[in-house]
This record gives sequence, C-alpha cells and structure tokens, in this order.
Amino acid sequence: MKRRRRNTSFSLVMTVVCIAFVVVAVLCATRFYDVRQRRERLMKESRELQAQKQALLDKQEALRAQGAHSDDEVYIEQVARDQLDMVYPGEIIFRVSGE
Repeated sequence: MKRRRRNTSFSLVMTVVCIAFVVVAVLCATRFYDVRQRRERLMKESRELQAQKQALLDKQEALRAQGAHSDDEVYIEQVARDQLDMVYPGEIIFRVSGE
C-alpha cells in the first residue's frame, strides 16, 4: 500500500505541474499575441506620422520659397493677377470658356 500512495502522490504532483505549465504557456502565448498586435499598430501609426512629417516639410519648404519672393515686385504682381484676379486700371480681361 505504501507504493500506491507514493505513485498516487507522484501522479498528483505531476498533474499539477503539467496543468501549471499549460496555464503559463497559454498566458505567455496570449501576451505574445497582444504585444505583436500592438507592435503592428504602432508601426502603422509610425508610417502615417512619417508621411505627415514629410508633407509638412514639403509645405514648409514651399512657404520658405514663397517668403523668399515676398519682396520681389514681379512675384507680388504675378500672385495678385493669378490668385486675386487684380488688374491695372484701364486693362480689360477677356475670359475664354473651355466649351
């Protein structure tokens, strides 16, 4: 009878150890999956932010180029004519439609 008790005790301990191992393995796998999903989301967000940064840098460069011409009278006249539809007194504008 002593052998049966030892074997039963040993089997019980092994069962508890195996269950604990499975639980830890499942928890680790779940955590790994969550970390992987978060990493993918952050990488996507990083790519989007890099694209926004590049767009802002391009816009900044364009504004700097505009600022360099802000004292140039020819540039100011061109902007006034093209964007504001301004003309000199006595000038007549003819608009041609594309039809």
